[in-house]
Amino acid sequence: MTAATPAARRTPSPLVGRVVVWVVFGALFTYMTVQSVGNLVTVSQSVRAFNTFLETTSGGDSLQRSTPWVWLVLDIAIAPVAFAIALWATRRSRLAVTVGIFVVAFAAAGALWLDLQLFVPRLLDF
Repeated sequence: MTAATPAARRTPSPLVGRVVVWVVFGALFTYMTVQSVGNLVTVSQSVRAFNTFLETTSGGDSLQRSTPWVWLVLDIAIAPVAFAIALWATRRSRLAVTVGIFVVAFAAAGALWLDLQLFVPRLLDF
């Protein structure tokens, strides 16, 4: 480099931008997972309370419900699986591609998550 040539400015590393996207979407997927755990706790407590109430009434055994564990666990697993797949798919991608994949993954996981959040209470229909 000579004295007449201006110093080239370095742009921030593209990795920093991708890490920011990973952290932001990691927080969003974590929130989704925490909400699913809350749903599991609430639904299982409601089923337990309902069944306990039915045990005190005559002939209530036939109305008892079972907790839909498969759906509740699937609801919890949606967000971490979607995040892991998006993270794996974007490990060597440009920033724009990383953002796009994470937006699509979050939208798909959110649609499935919300469907299960609304479907599980309908299974019980107390």
